[in-house]
Amino acid sequence: MMSGRTPFREWYLRCVSCFRHKRNHIPELVQFDKAHGIKSTFFFGMNQGLGMSYKPEEAREMIQFVKEQGFDVGVHGICFDDIEGIEKEKRTFLNLMGFEPAGIRMHYVRFNDATFQMLDKSGYLFDSTEFDKSEGLCVKAPHKVGSMWEFPVCVMDSYLPYDFQQATDITLKAIEKAKHDQIEYFTILLHDPHFGKEYARYKAWYEWIVDYAERQQMKFVSFMDAVQELNERK
Repeated sequence: MMSGRTPFREWYLRCVSCFRHKRNHIPELVQFDKAHGIKSTFFFGMNQGLGMSYKPEEAREMIQFVKEQGFDVGVHGICFDDIEGIEKEKRTFLNLMGFEPAGIRMHYVRFNDATFQMLDKSGYLFDSTEFDKSEGLCVKAPHKVGSMWEFPVCVMDSYLPYDFQQATDITLKAIEKAKHDQIEYFTILLHDPHFGKEYARYKAWYEWIVDYAERQQMKFVSFMDAVQELNERK
């Protein structure tokens, strides 16, 4: 706020949000996505770490809500370098909800040389974690790791500048690169806390990219639908 990157009102709203019982914007995001035919997948933590502190049972009601609204739900993974931890998180989700998670994304998009192979071995149909933090983008086509499809995160809200014009310019360049490289699936990552007044510029960016995609007659597709399409094509 002192540097001028964040307006005072947003800074204030972020500060007071710490004292609110509700610290997510999932219902609002669900409503927006449904209105625009966006087939999002929502990822929920089954473990704690790096600022993610809620317990799995505390997420059960929200997971059920998202599922009932017609969206897929997956695991927001913490363990990225330990097969036992990966399998434990998946098992926790299954025991909690009574059905398998659709897929997984690692918290803070952490991975190493063995992560994707371990996720495949754990039976996940897809993962969406691959990301280049140094570039702040990862415009690459989905690719298979064993039987699992890896969907690189092409663009992510929190790695974009907190400036609407700069964020849209970077996103447009990423989309143009995907077109040039004939990449058919473009993955967008939005954190639901950013879909509120506390992060109004990220919210405006997400609304802009949805409007842009609609005007360009792009097709919104879920990860699971993409997996089916890719498997049938292969």
